[in-house]
Amino acid sequence: MDLVFFVKVELSVPSLCKEACMQCVRLFSWCLVVFVAASVMVGIAHARDVTVGIGFSLPPYVIKEEHAGLEVDIIRESFAAVGMNTQFMYLPKLRLPVAFADSMVDCVATNATYDMSYESGLESFDSDVTLVYQNYAVAMKRSGFNLQSINDLKDKVVLSFNNAVKYLGSEYAAMATENLQYKELADQSLQVRMLYSGRVQVVVSDKRIFLYWRKKLLSGSASEDIDIKQDVQFFSIFPPSPRNLSFKDRELCDAFNRGLRSLHKNGAYDVIVQRYAGIESE
Repeated sequence: MDLVFFVKVELSVPSLCKEACMQCVRLFSWCLVVFVAASVMVGIAHARDVTVGIGFSLPPYVIKEEHAGLEVDIIRESFAAVGMNTQFMYLPKLRLPVAFADSMVDCVATNATYDMSYESGLESFDSDVTLVYQNYAVAMKRSGFNLQSINDLKDKVVLSFNNAVKYLGSEYAAMATENLQYKELADQSLQVRMLYSGRVQVVVSDKRIFLYWRKKLLSGSASEDIDIKQDVQFFSIFPPSPRNLSFKDRELCDAFNRGLRSLHKNGAYDVIVQRYAGIESE
């Protein structure tokens, strides 16, 4: 009986070792799978974080305090449509190409005519048009102006937005050089105040931007000092100004374009525009 028992013990030991080894192999395999999956997920999460350089603040297109705005929402939701998270870096316009060159951002929102490759010194890839600004020459109706061309501004007291001479073409730049009464101002809320107070004769502004600040001033204390309810005229003497994103990476640009097109196709783009439609009514 002792011999039989001894044989059984001898047979049992290898069996236990084999089972233990199999458990170790299974545990190692499971850990390997978990490690690889975690590594892949970390890589995917990193790949889906996109940093967008955009103007410091330009309501209603960019409203920094709310991390929102017409342009911001379109960009964010276009990336979201292809599974990417978006972070915005708000910068003055002159800092955008610097941030692009220094790899602080993955892409930059700018005017479609802006040459990011030239300004940054790096190759860039432009996306489809995200939205269109429409600039106007705005004057008080009582002035009796009939502005038919950019040339009609050369003898007027004109206040435009910062760097307008870079964005509005060679004819406009020539007018600005010739007109000693031409000035540019970064704060576009002051444009509205100065027009209504009679300190300038013409303001050059996108219509949505002008009406946004007009509405803000109407609801604030400024309306007590200035009659902001006076009628103005919008003279359409500028071509549309399309906007887009400039990318370093062509594949990321292509992915954004797919997301933007899907917004147009499923109607989400129109929903975004409607969020800001109220400011367009005079």
